[in-house]
Amino acid sequence: MPPPTSQRTLAGLLPVLLFGVPFGVTACQGDAGREGGVAEASDGGAALPEGTPVPRRPTRHYHLRRTDDGCEIFWIDGDLVSASQAVVCPPDLEVGERLRLTGKTCLRESAQTPARAVPVVCPLPLMNMEKADRAPPDAGAPPDAGKRGGG
Repeated sequence: MPPPTSQRTLAGLLPVLLFGVPFGVTACQGDAGREGGVAEASDGGAALPEGTPVPRRPTRHYHLRRTDDGCEIFWIDGDLVSASQAVVCPPDLEVGERLRLTGKTCLRESAQTPARAVPVVCPLPLMNMEKADRAPPDAGAPPDAGKRGGG
């Protein structure tokens, strides 16, 4: 005997409520899923033209570290590490901790006290270092490239 109608309706709605898809529908439908190809994004945006590189997260990470002598900012990009610059220390940053810029916020990293590893407000010097690296070299040049007199 089949379950009552109310139970069948809930059983059919449960996957939709939990996962956002009806029961029995999978993400691997179509030829792309069977052939191992990449399925197009379902975000409604246009597909990238052939040969266009896929956007990636930046590889360069910006840090502010507190040492016994004070604080310093630097970036790490793979195996490359920039020269450090001395800056004023944030009052709540303890010796041995560092702040890592992650988007529009910073994460405090603490090897000694893992409970202190929380999101915090980014100090201005760290944000400015990232902004300076992002800006093109001639971003501050006047529109006429510094030429005067029009000729």
